[in-house]
Amino acid sequence: MSSLNVILVDDEEFLRDVIEEGLVELFGCTVRSAPDGATGLKCLREGGADVLLLDLLMPGLNGFDVLEQLQTGEDTANRPGIVVVMSGLTDRSTMQTLRNFGVDAILPKPFSFKELRAVMRLGEPREYGEGRLATQSA
Repeated sequence: MSSLNVILVDDEEFLRDVIEEGLVELFGCTVRSAPDGATGLKCLREGGADVLLLDLLMPGLNGFDVLEQLQTGEDTANRPGIVVVMSGLTDRSTMQTLRNFGVDAILPKPFSFKELRAVMRLGEPREYGEGRLATQSA
């Protein structure tokens, strides 16, 4: 299984830690995490990513702002191959806005690793303890 380079952007530290640990341990991903949109964009500029996991509602630069930057701003060249939004916002208007931004998948919070695995197109999970150490968070 090839290792995916993932940038995880969410203001909830506990959720970032759980997702990062699972992606590293179960699927061998390389994960850089960010607590806000500005830091997430900085990570994309510095090293790119195969997958962006993005929360929508964050203080400062939120997920909608990040998506706008990736679609029409100076960061269009940094857009990862797969953009997955993680959010509790599932109303029709939000879903249409996300489609307009070209989001590849939407994971309503809360979600399972099985759902995350499906939208990220990951292989079968490993046993815990077989993964690599996470890269240092941003």
